[in-house]
Amino acid sequence: MEELLEGTRAVAHLAGKVGGEMVGAIPDPVAAPVARMLDSLRQLSELAPPMLAEFDVLVEELHAQRLAVQALQAELSAFDHQMEVIENALTPLQSWTHQWSRLRQLLTPTPFEEPPKPGLTEP
Repeated sequence: MEELLEGTRAVAHLAGKVGGEMVGAIPDPVAAPVARMLDSLRQLSELAPPMLAEFDVLVEELHAQRLAVQALQAELSAFDHQMEVIENALTPLQSWTHQWSRLRQLLTPTPFEEPPKPGLTEP
């Protein structure tokens, strides 16, 4: 980018130098547009440093944002790993809880179950 700007400045400088000397030899209807063109080239070359600085800032901001995204991805990956460890630790407890609940139901009589009637013996 810097080489392009240097080349543009050199061309504008040479065109301005040659054009400035030749404007007096050019007829009036052509001299005015040539002078405006040379002035525009000079203005363009003067605007180049701020544009270059703006591009530098833009690229730096994009790089900073990419770094922020990478940091967030790393944090999310670590959080996902932590949740996986917790999930794996809780899975056996969940299984044991379900087994305990079934065992309790088998060992504890339900309130709606009829008690055995006295006098009736089973063979």
